[in-house]
Amino acid sequence: MKFKPSSEQLEKVFNPAYEDIMAICDEMDFETKCGNEFIIKFLEDIVEDYKLLVKQLREEEENEIKNS
Repeated sequence: MKFKPSSEQLEKVFNPAYEDIMAICDEMDFETKCGNEFIIKFLEDIVEDYKLLVKQLREEEENEIKNS
């Protein structure tokens, strides 16, 4: 059974992470002066990489279940 956090639990975890990510993006823009489009592309690349990772992990999990 997978853990399903409550809204309050999610808020405790996700809000600080969101604030950290926004601060990192602000710092990147300040340091590099690269502009928002670069930062958006950077974040989109992270999302795509994470989706691929999740897909890989699911496939590995399915293979482990099939092989057990």
